Amino acid sequence: MSEPSSSLRPIAFLTRAAVSVMCIGAGIGIYLWLYETRPTPPASDPSTTGRLRLLVTEPLSQAAGRRFRAFGQARAVVTADVPARVSATVTALHPNYREGARVLQGEALVSLDDSDFRRQVTMADEALKSIDAQLAMLTLDAATSERTAGLASEEAALAAADLERVRVAQSQSAAQAREVDRARSSAIAAERQLITARDALEKLPLRKTALRADQLRQTAARELAQFALDRSVIRAPIGGVVQTANLELGESAAPGILVARIVDPSRIEIPIMLPALARPLIRVGDAVRVRVDRAGTAWMDAKVTRIAPEDDAATRTMTVFAEAAGSDDLVSGAFVEAEVAASSTDARTLIPRRSVNDGRVVVVTDGIAHLVEVEVEFALTGALSEQLPDTEWVVLKSPLDTNAVLVLDASRRITEGTPVTAIAPKQSSDAP
Repeated sequence: MSEPSSSLRPIAFLTRAAVSVMCIGAGIGIYLWLYETRPTPPASDPSTTGRLRLLVTEPLSQAAGRRFRAFGQARAVVTADVPARVSATVTALHPNYREGARVLQGEALVSLDDSDFRRQVTMADEALKSIDAQLAMLTLDAATSERTAGLASEEAALAAADLERVRVAQSQSAAQAREVDRARSSAIAAERQLITARDALEKLPLRKTALRADQLRQTAARELAQFALDRSVIRAPIGGVVQTANLELGESAAPGILVARIVDPSRIEIPIMLPALARPLIRVGDAVRVRVDRAGTAWMDAKVTRIAPEDDAATRTMTVFAEAAGSDDLVSGAFVEAEVAASSTDARTLIPRRSVNDGRVVVVTDGIAHLVEVEVEFALTGALSEQLPDTEWVVLKSPLDTNAVLVLDASRRITEGTPVTAIAPKQSSDAP
């Protein structure tokens, strides 16, 4: 059985080789047939017209600022973290104190136990009433003390006059020494009463000042108690949407504990990091287009409202802040793609991006194609021409002649000096 098997091996090898050669030959034949029978566009065949028929356009000359693409994270311009400011127990949670609820400025969120604060207000009120009563008594004492001091002064004057008469009588041997001593004792007693009356009268302003100070201290204590009473109802400092609501009924609140976070979604700010070289070009008020980094979102208009004064030395970037109106797509925390357009009043040459190929454009002059080297400074997007549907444009560093005619599609290989029939974009439907 081994001899027949050995004789069949060369035949099988030759058969396989022949089949392979036939398959390769068939493939080559099909390729040559397709190549020879390929359709040739008449517009690109100079053998029938003698010229290439190509769409052309004129470069635009208009003011165009440099565009910078960057990314940032949106955040709300107006937010508020609402803390507790007194220590008390939560007694009530108001209906809109929950995540996602919209609240108005000044609307109550949480109520705390205020019984202790009410007692403090009552105590301060009673202390103020006591001080007012003492001040009223001082007013009465002032009148009495003035009258007492007047009488004491008159009595002292009489006693001094009597002492002087007794001394004169003694000098004339009409009075004895004991009479002089008695008169002197009366004068001293009257002087003592005058000093006491004057001392009481002079102390009245000091007592009044002390009471006024005590009144101010009690007034401040009452104000603090009233503040604590008012703060026992925690209210929304701004209007917006509740982001977080942390307290539960019966929980103990303490000063500094976060009660709620409120976000106003109507105004959104996006910090955007741009190259440091953009600083001399970007100004407050420049236009910005932003788009949330999600599928199906559209571009939205914004503008530069602030510019950070310092560059980041590590990243060589600057930060600008763009502000836009909030929407269902543009919300706080969203990752955003931004395009910042530097304002400019200088006219620049703009051409469609597809007109540039490998740093060259094709210019048609007197029906002859010429290759012109150009240098692109930056690119921008948008519908800038009514005749062209292009939204991708480039700005050239050096201007082109405004009367120049460019081949719209520079992807075709066109040699220098090729005859060309220029077709305007509005005539493109007539071209074969």
